[in-house]
Amino acid sequence: MAKNLKSSQWVYENRQDVVILDAGIIKPGEQGVYQPTAIIPGALRFDISHTFSDHGSALPNMMCSSNVFQAEVRQLGINNTDTIVVYDDKGLFSAARAWWMFKSMGFDQVFVLDGGLKYWQFCGLDTVTEYACAQTLGDFKAHPQKRYFIDKNAVLSGIDCPDTLLIDARGGKRFAGQGAEPRSGKRQGHIPNSVNLPYSSLLTEQGLLRPIEEIARQLEALGAISHETTLQFSCGSGVTACILALVANECGYAHLQVYDGSWSEWGGLENVPITTRC
Repeated sequence: MAKNLKSSQWVYENRQDVVILDAGIIKPGEQGVYQPTAIIPGALRFDISHTFSDHGSALPNMMCSSNVFQAEVRQLGINNTDTIVVYDDKGLFSAARAWWMFKSMGFDQVFVLDGGLKYWQFCGLDTVTEYACAQTLGDFKAHPQKRYFIDKNAVLSGIDCPDTLLIDARGGKRFAGQGAEPRSGKRQGHIPNSVNLPYSSLLTEQGLLRPIEEIARQLEALGAISHETTLQFSCGSGVTACILALVANECGYAHLQVYDGSWSEWGGLENVPITTRC
């Protein structure tokens, strides 16, 4: 049984006892604002790219401070005793980022809707056109955990460390430096000694997570042999890297870190190593 996932049927049956958050975002390169085709009844908006990002950073989707996170979560009416289910409109794209953000604040009763809105609609479950609004201020208390999010210095330190493995969630062509970066001004390639596990390879056509046993074999084949290995995860802007953190946690790995700046930062720096060798 999955530790961090809830099915559409489970959420539907328990919808009165959980807080549902839509954590969808637009993909890099897309224009406009996030506008899902539908909303799960009772869902509140969890805006990763704006409300819950560091407004002082030029990089996209950077984790906000614990004080901001706590204040904004309270505005959503969320309490320490609540159970939270997060989803997005693409199946599984940004929901894992919201899950990881809550985890980094010491909150464990948070889960991801397997298949997201995409599978919810496939199941024929009800949707609405407007988000719910919090009626009261919550009492959520943030307890920041170290090393959930790491910076470029931690990544640099891990490049030649035998007990650290960096896994990149971007597509294979971008990893190999053969595909154009969606954000201008970024070099092409990947961080030396990193390996590639495109997040899309972990999902079915319906947006559901593939069997954990299958994913565990993929991680082992990439070099994550020991559960004592520190796994670092990167992507374009620290969003889909959290999908890798989610599946690694499902597979029993405990030493997990997400490079928050990811390629949005690394690819724009001139003084860090980049390679195209796979």
